[in-house]
Amino acid sequence: MATIKDVAKLAGVSIATVSNYINQTKPVSKELSWAIREAIDTLHYQQNLNARSLKSSTSTDIGIILPDLNDSYYVQIFQGINSHFMNSPYYLNVEFSRDIPEFEQNIADSFSRKKVRGLIMVSCRPEKWKYYYDNFTAQNIPVVLVDRTIENLDANFVSFDNRRLMKEMTEKLIATGIDPLVLFSGPERFRCEAECIRGFFDACTGSGLDTDRQNYITTDMSKEDAFRKTVALLKQRIPRGVVSTSESLAEGIMEGIQVLGYSTDSIPVFTLSEDHWNLHTHSLSSGFSMRRPIQLGRTAASLLERQMLNPLTRENETVILDDQKEHSVSFRWNRRFSSGQSVSHEPGPDSDSPKTQKKIRLLALDTPQVTATMGLVKNFTDRTGIMVDAKVLPHHLLYEEILRAFYGRGGSHDASSESIGHDQALSAADECTDIFMYDLPWLPSLAVEGILENISEEISRLDEHLFLPGSLDDYGRFGDSWYGLPFMYAPQILYYRKDLFENAALRKQYESRYRISLRPPKTLKEFNTVAEFFTLHTDAVPYSLTVPTAYSECLTPEIYMRLRSYGARLFDHAGRVSLYSTQALAAYNNFAGILKFAGPDYRTATDISAVQDFLRGETSMLISYPSFLADVTDLRKSSMIGSIGYCRIPGGAPLLGGWGLGINSRSSKKDEAMQFILWTCDEQIANYSVLLGGLPAIAGAYQNDELTQLCPWLPLYREVYQSCKPTMPPALPGRRVVPQYETDKIVCNWINRMLDEGLEVQDVVKRTHRDLEELVLRYRM
Repeated sequence: MATIKDVAKLAGVSIATVSNYINQTKPVSKELSWAIREAIDTLHYQQNLNARSLKSSTSTDIGIILPDLNDSYYVQIFQGINSHFMNSPYYLNVEFSRDIPEFEQNIADSFSRKKVRGLIMVSCRPEKWKYYYDNFTAQNIPVVLVDRTIENLDANFVSFDNRRLMKEMTEKLIATGIDPLVLFSGPERFRCEAECIRGFFDACTGSGLDTDRQNYITTDMSKEDAFRKTVALLKQRIPRGVVSTSESLAEGIMEGIQVLGYSTDSIPVFTLSEDHWNLHTHSLSSGFSMRRPIQLGRTAASLLERQMLNPLTRENETVILDDQKEHSVSFRWNRRFSSGQSVSHEPGPDSDSPKTQKKIRLLALDTPQVTATMGLVKNFTDRTGIMVDAKVLPHHLLYEEILRAFYGRGGSHDASSESIGHDQALSAADECTDIFMYDLPWLPSLAVEGILENISEEISRLDEHLFLPGSLDDYGRFGDSWYGLPFMYAPQILYYRKDLFENAALRKQYESRYRISLRPPKTLKEFNTVAEFFTLHTDAVPYSLTVPTAYSECLTPEIYMRLRSYGARLFDHAGRVSLYSTQALAAYNNFAGILKFAGPDYRTATDISAVQDFLRGETSMLISYPSFLADVTDLRKSSMIGSIGYCRIPGGAPLLGGWGLGINSRSSKKDEAMQFILWTCDEQIANYSVLLGGLPAIAGAYQNDELTQLCPWLPLYREVYQSCKPTMPPALPGRRVVPQYETDKIVCNWINRMLDEGLEVQDVVKRTHRDLEELVLRYRM
């Protein structure tokens, strides 16, 4: 490897002159500079920056913090920074915060320990001025802020004139007749976004338009959140046009518009964009104001370099790039639009479209996945011309409503339902519910009673590889036939406060008390031990967990999961009651034991309240189904920053929860109903469902790399399926089935008496066994 001595010899100069040229410590004449540069190129000499840094005690590292690698705006900012420093002795350290404050904190801590020479950043912590002052500014480490200021921090700042730019673009659109407009932006606490918002409302006010804040939608600045917010917006109202503060947001907005059957001809999207050579093809938006983030990056780099050379004397600068002076911005119409073009407006979802001729009715669970599906249902309507009307109910009311919808007002199979005349039956069928959303344990009863249509022929034409392995049988099969398709996948998962389990002081305290390491529990006995520790021996949380027992749908999973883990069964393979056993006693004792360390409100706690307690930080552990953790954004952030962890449940025997969709056998619109159920199984619709907070049983959603990056828990949810088993009622000879709700009623009755009357566990198990035998006998007769 060539040395500085080799360079000096080839150039015919002293080593000191080469050093002065490389380190810019003293002027070197143009002639000698050319000779040294030629010698460096010929020898492929590379300076040892680490040795130089150690020798001079001056770092050559520059720290760069940007929000996202997937946003072309920030990529171009880095390109500008990189182009400025390309032939310099500085080494660029680039990290991405994903706009998560905790990530930015960790990155800044690392740069501070590394003693970087300077820092360029797009910060998501505008309130943390003291941290950056203490760790950078006060240490004479120059800071250049790009687009977003940090309140009260004296630092260099460079940005565009976003307020004027947004105002002028909005004014052009209003003048063209595109109003009312809706603005999509990032959080207002970021200066660049706040300036865009002001510019937008300046234009609206100046044009005499309504400045209702409903015309302003805040996102987390990701295309995924923009997609979610667009779907929600279009479900309520249809704007004449949309303005966004970035290309990334515009991508999500346009995806939402198009998946719901609209187009950017009917709802044009305008955005602040980047500088591209392919002016007519880089953006699919209807129009854009072109900024030059590469120039922004170069300007930031230049500011930083000037101040690194004179950190003790050079004042901080604020540079606002303006198109009049820097030619940094200009508004352009997409080639499909012109300033004089009028915009057609398609009818909204509730309009009477000639294409829409039929309506089907869905009876479903009140859950975020159903809400998400109904948000996308216009896509189905546009494809098929079939409208969908959904009625949603809570879990504990839904089964009775299915019976009522099928049999009539009585809600059961009685003589009055059989005596309905043919004409009356046809009339009732025309107005009846066409699709039922059913819980897995309900499937056998609904199939045996003829409530669900046999759809085996339709399923035989499907590619089974479309679904998670085994889910077609688990969610739709009874006997040798299929009666539904999987809709909502829900395995039991253990969620835990990762920050508590990794706390050094708590780990030391736990190991001292129990002589074992603190970890997410692997067994149910360890689960109770960890619960005891957090509830009785720490102040970290008020109680270790919330145990939901308010009604049977949340209570029975608590006991069924434990029975399965300890190897106990309610019924054997022949449908005989087999509960009373040593294994069952162990399961019930474990359940009784965990209540000692649960919050005292467990008699009124539900699955939803248990999740809320956990997300508020009031408990340390939670065994639940993913469908109850509906806020995708919060779960993603919490899992990424390490405050929430997730793993297999203790005992290793999770219940398979979830819901299927089946057709009412009395429906007069079976073909239309089947089209809807198949639409919910479309792989792209499944991807959208995941973005909106759902959890489909479509395999592709768990193999999509981008979705896995956005939702890091997906691989676990797929993996755990292999060990999940659904709770199913016993099948008796002659296709007779004991309805699951009757089994649940007996199990819950005796557990409730144990909780309220203090019955002994052994008596509870024995009496439950006895009542289940009487129940089975009744159905055998």
